[in-house]
Amino acid sequence: MLAQDQGDGLPSTSLNSGEETEPVPADLASVVRGLDTPEQQAAAAEGVIGAMPSEAKQDLAASVVRGLDTPEQQAAAAEGVIGAMPSEAKQDLAASVVRGLDTPEQQKAAAEGVMSAMPVKQRQEVAQSLLGRPDKTTRQVLWYMVVSTLVLAIFVFGTMAFVLIYQKKPAEAPLALATTALGGVVGLVATSPGSGSSD
Repeated sequence: MLAQDQGDGLPSTSLNSGEETEPVPADLASVVRGLDTPEQQAAAAEGVIGAMPSEAKQDLAASVVRGLDTPEQQAAAAEGVIGAMPSEAKQDLAASVVRGLDTPEQQKAAAEGVMSAMPVKQRQEVAQSLLGRPDKTTRQVLWYMVVSTLVLAIFVFGTMAFVLIYQKKPAEAPLALATTALGGVVGLVATSPGSGSSD
Protein backbone atom coordinates (compact mmCIF):
# COMPACT_ATOMS: atom_id res chain seq x y z
CA MET A 1 0.00 0.00 0.00
CA LEU A 2 1.46 3.33 -1.06
CA ALA A 3 0.62 6.66 0.54
CA GLN A 4 0.93 9.91 -1.35
CA ASP A 5 -0.21 13.45 -0.63
CA GLN A 6 -2.88 14.77 -2.99
CA GLY A 7 -2.58 18.38 -1.86
CA ASP A 8 -5.36 18.23 0.78
CA GLY A 9 -3.05 17.30 3.64
CA LEU A 10 -4.37 13.73 3.82
CA PRO A 11 -2.42 10.78 2.48
CA SER A 12 -4.20 8.53 0.01
CA THR A 13 -3.75 4.86 -0.66
CA SER A 14 -3.31 3.00 -3.86
CA LEU A 15 -3.32 -0.76 -4.02
CA ASN A 16 -2.74 -1.04 -7.75
CA SER A 17 -2.13 1.55 -10.38
CA GLY A 18 -5.56 1.04 -11.93
CA GLU A 19 -7.65 1.34 -8.74
CA GLU A 20 -9.31 4.45 -7.43
CA THR A 21 -7.74 6.02 -4.35
CA GLU A 22 -9.49 7.29 -1.23
CA PRO A 23 -8.07 9.50 1.53
CA VAL A 24 -6.96 7.78 4.73
CA PRO A 25 -6.15 10.15 7.59
CA ALA A 26 -2.86 9.54 9.31
CA ASP A 27 -4.27 10.67 12.65
CA LEU A 28 -8.06 10.43 13.14
CA ALA A 29 -7.86 12.38 16.38
CA SER A 30 -6.45 15.41 14.57
CA VAL A 31 -9.24 15.19 11.99
CA VAL A 32 -11.91 15.09 14.71
CA ARG A 33 -10.24 17.94 16.61
CA GLY A 34 -10.11 19.96 13.38
CA LEU A 35 -13.91 20.04 13.07
CA ASP A 36 -15.65 23.30 13.98
CA THR A 37 -18.33 22.34 16.54
CA PRO A 38 -18.60 19.80 19.36
CA GLU A 39 -21.63 18.33 17.58
CA GLN A 40 -19.55 17.70 14.45
CA GLN A 41 -16.77 16.22 16.55
CA ALA A 42 -19.22 13.90 18.35
CA ALA A 43 -20.79 12.80 15.05
CA ALA A 44 -17.37 12.11 13.53
CA ALA A 45 -16.24 10.16 16.59
CA GLU A 46 -19.45 8.10 16.55
CA GLY A 47 -18.89 7.37 12.87
CA VAL A 48 -15.35 6.20 13.54
CA ILE A 49 -16.51 4.06 16.47
CA GLY A 50 -19.32 2.60 14.36
CA ALA A 51 -16.78 1.51 11.75
CA MET A 52 -14.58 -0.26 14.31
CA PRO A 53 -14.77 -4.03 14.87
CA SER A 54 -16.38 -5.18 18.13
CA GLU A 55 -13.06 -6.34 19.60
CA ALA A 56 -11.58 -2.86 19.24
CA LYS A 57 -14.65 -1.21 20.76
CA GLN A 58 -14.35 -3.20 24.00
CA ASP A 59 -11.20 -1.45 25.18
CA LEU A 60 -12.20 1.93 23.81
CA ALA A 61 -14.60 2.84 26.63
CA ALA A 62 -11.93 2.24 29.26
CA SER A 63 -9.41 4.28 27.27
CA VAL A 64 -11.86 7.17 26.93
CA VAL A 65 -12.66 7.18 30.65
CA ARG A 66 -8.97 7.01 31.60
CA GLY A 67 -8.22 9.88 29.23
CA LEU A 68 -10.57 12.32 30.97
CA ASP A 69 -9.08 15.00 33.20
CA THR A 70 -11.05 14.85 36.47
CA PRO A 71 -12.60 12.04 38.52
CA GLU A 72 -15.99 13.76 38.10
CA GLN A 73 -15.68 13.60 34.30
CA GLN A 74 -14.58 9.97 34.54
CA ALA A 75 -17.57 9.10 36.75
CA ALA A 76 -19.99 10.86 34.39
CA ALA A 77 -18.51 9.07 31.37
CA ALA A 78 -18.66 5.69 33.11
CA GLU A 79 -22.30 6.32 34.08
CA GLY A 80 -23.04 7.18 30.45
CA VAL A 81 -21.46 3.93 29.27
CA ILE A 82 -23.41 1.94 31.87
CA GLY A 83 -26.64 3.71 30.91
CA ALA A 84 -26.15 2.71 27.29
CA MET A 85 -25.73 -0.97 28.16
CA PRO A 86 -28.59 -3.46 27.82
CA SER A 87 -30.09 -4.72 31.09
CA GLU A 88 -28.62 -8.20 30.66
CA ALA A 89 -25.08 -6.81 30.51
CA LYS A 90 -25.60 -4.63 33.60
CA GLN A 91 -26.43 -7.56 35.89
CA ASP A 92 -22.89 -8.78 36.46
CA LEU A 93 -21.27 -5.37 36.14
CA ALA A 94 -21.59 -4.35 39.80
CA ALA A 95 -19.84 -7.52 40.97
CA SER A 96 -17.08 -7.01 38.40
CA VAL A 97 -16.56 -3.42 39.52
CA VAL A 98 -16.42 -4.37 43.20
CA ARG A 99 -13.96 -7.22 42.50
CA GLY A 100 -11.79 -4.85 40.48
CA LEU A 101 -11.25 -2.39 43.34
CA ASP A 102 -7.87 -2.33 45.07
CA THR A 103 -8.59 -2.47 48.79
CA PRO A 104 -11.21 -4.22 50.94
CA GLU A 105 -12.34 -0.79 52.20
CA GLN A 106 -13.04 0.35 48.63
CA GLN A 107 -14.87 -2.90 47.91
CA LYS A 108 -16.99 -2.49 51.05
CA ALA A 109 -17.84 1.12 50.21
CA ALA A 110 -18.79 0.17 46.64
CA ALA A 111 -20.93 -2.76 47.80
CA GLU A 112 -22.70 -0.51 50.32
CA GLY A 113 -23.32 2.03 47.55
CA VAL A 114 -24.84 -0.65 45.32
CA MET A 115 -27.03 -1.95 48.13
CA SER A 116 -28.22 1.51 49.16
CA ALA A 117 -29.24 2.26 45.57
CA MET A 118 -31.58 -0.73 45.55
CA PRO A 119 -35.22 -0.64 46.69
CA VAL A 120 -35.87 -2.05 50.18
CA LYS A 121 -37.58 -5.21 48.93
CA GLN A 122 -34.66 -6.08 46.65
CA ARG A 123 -32.18 -5.42 49.48
CA GLN A 124 -34.09 -7.87 51.66
CA GLU A 125 -34.07 -10.48 48.88
CA VAL A 126 -30.31 -10.03 48.40
CA ALA A 127 -29.68 -10.34 52.14
CA GLN A 128 -31.82 -13.47 52.32
CA SER A 129 -30.06 -15.01 49.33
CA LEU A 130 -26.65 -14.28 50.88
CA LEU A 131 -27.48 -15.33 54.42
CA GLY A 132 -29.96 -18.05 53.54
CA ARG A 133 -33.02 -19.02 55.55
CA PRO A 134 -32.33 -20.73 58.88
CA ASP A 135 -33.44 -24.33 59.20
CA LYS A 136 -36.45 -25.36 61.30
CA THR A 137 -34.41 -26.20 64.41
CA THR A 138 -32.66 -22.83 64.39
CA ARG A 139 -35.95 -20.98 63.94
CA GLN A 140 -37.47 -22.94 66.81
CA VAL A 141 -34.53 -22.19 69.13
CA LEU A 142 -34.70 -18.50 68.23
CA TRP A 143 -38.46 -18.47 68.86
CA TYR A 144 -38.02 -20.04 72.30
CA MET A 145 -35.28 -17.54 73.16
CA VAL A 146 -37.44 -14.56 72.21
CA VAL A 147 -40.55 -15.85 73.98
CA SER A 148 -38.63 -16.78 77.14
CA THR A 149 -36.98 -13.33 77.20
CA LEU A 150 -40.38 -11.66 76.93
CA VAL A 151 -41.80 -13.92 79.67
CA LEU A 152 -38.87 -12.99 81.90
CA ALA A 153 -39.54 -9.29 81.16
CA ILE A 154 -43.21 -9.78 82.11
CA PHE A 155 -42.17 -11.39 85.39
CA VAL A 156 -39.54 -8.74 86.27
CA PHE A 157 -41.62 -5.70 85.34
CA GLY A 158 -44.81 -7.23 86.76
CA THR A 159 -43.07 -7.90 90.08
CA MET A 160 -41.61 -4.40 90.07
CA ALA A 161 -45.06 -2.91 89.39
CA PHE A 162 -46.59 -5.04 92.18
CA VAL A 163 -43.93 -3.92 94.67
CA LEU A 164 -44.37 -0.25 93.70
CA ILE A 165 -48.16 -0.49 93.97
CA TYR A 166 -47.82 -2.23 97.33
CA GLN A 167 -45.61 0.65 98.53
CA LYS A 168 -48.18 3.14 97.21
CA LYS A 169 -45.74 4.61 94.67
CA PRO A 170 -46.40 5.33 90.98
CA ALA A 171 -45.94 2.17 88.89
CA GLU A 172 -46.93 3.32 85.41
CA ALA A 173 -43.55 2.71 83.73
CA PRO A 174 -42.94 -0.91 84.83
CA LEU A 175 -46.63 -1.71 84.33
CA ALA A 176 -46.46 -0.36 80.76
CA LEU A 177 -43.32 -2.41 80.07
CA ALA A 178 -44.92 -5.55 81.49
CA THR A 179 -48.08 -5.16 79.39
CA THR A 180 -45.97 -4.44 76.27
CA ALA A 181 -43.99 -7.64 76.82
CA LEU A 182 -47.26 -9.51 77.41
CA GLY A 183 -48.59 -8.20 74.08
CA GLY A 184 -45.40 -9.44 72.38
CA VAL A 185 -45.81 -12.92 73.85
CA VAL A 186 -49.48 -13.05 72.84
CA GLY A 187 -48.52 -11.97 69.33
CA LEU A 188 -45.84 -14.66 69.04
CA VAL A 189 -47.93 -17.44 70.57
CA ALA A 190 -51.21 -16.70 68.78
CA THR A 191 -51.62 -18.17 65.33
CA SER A 192 -51.41 -15.50 62.69
CA PRO A 193 -54.21 -15.41 60.08
CA GLY A 194 -51.77 -16.14 57.25
CA SER A 195 -50.11 -19.14 58.86
CA GLY A 196 -53.23 -21.04 59.94
CA SER A 197 -54.36 -24.01 57.88
CA SER A 198 -57.61 -23.56 56.04
CA ASP A 199 -60.19 -26.35 56.15
